[in-house]
Amino acid sequence: MKKEDVEMILFRLTVAGNEAVNIKVYKDGTTCRHSIGALPEIGISGMSCFDGSPFFAGLQEKIPQQVLDKPIMYEEPAPNGLLEYVVGFYGASTNGMTGERADWSLSTGVRLALDLNSEFNHPIRGFMDYFISEALEVTNAWYFDVLLKSRYNMLCTTLPKQTMIAQPKAEADITVHFENYINQLLDSGRKWSAVDFVKDKTYESEGMFYSALVNQDENSFSINFVAKQ
Repeated sequence: MKKEDVEMILFRLTVAGNEAVNIKVYKDGTTCRHSIGALPEIGISGMSCFDGSPFFAGLQEKIPQQVLDKPIMYEEPAPNGLLEYVVGFYGASTNGMTGERADWSLSTGVRLALDLNSEFNHPIRGFMDYFISEALEVTNAWYFDVLLKSRYNMLCTTLPKQTMIAQPKAEADITVHFENYINQLLDSGRKWSAVDFVKDKTYESEGMFYSALVNQDENSFSINFVAKQ
């Protein structure tokens, strides 16, 4: 499989059966994401269909050709629980579709199934950590807008019209998942800041337009929406 053949990249990390992150980035612009790369799972996910492909090309460039040349599957006994990394590459749709309903005929990738206390330190594990982090990085601002729409009913004006959000039915549960996301954001060693996620953006609710003002440091987070004049 060659880089130019790849039309969708899947990133998934599960810990003891719980999904820490699941991201799918398509060449046609479709983007799906669930969670932030930590536990507990964030029960809010989004799928958007972008014009163009704002995330795919940069991730495609980072694919090592040797990974596409031969799949890597490594599995070890996991009496302490399973840590599973999956990065998959898909292409050549047989049904003419290129998004979620595509029937891919080409596929390859890497799967590592490790004990939670594994000392496996092959370079491929470093690559998986790096590549999943890159997918999180480039989709962070979009996914945050998905969360704001779910939690506050604030619709970012740059969020594609073709966006679907899956969320709990109860508002209290949505609040819990949003707070879990914020706690994981603050605890992340990657130093991501939601201040950057909302920069120069406009949010709409019930015909009114707002700016989002975020205050975030290592221990605290707050967000306020200020009406635009």
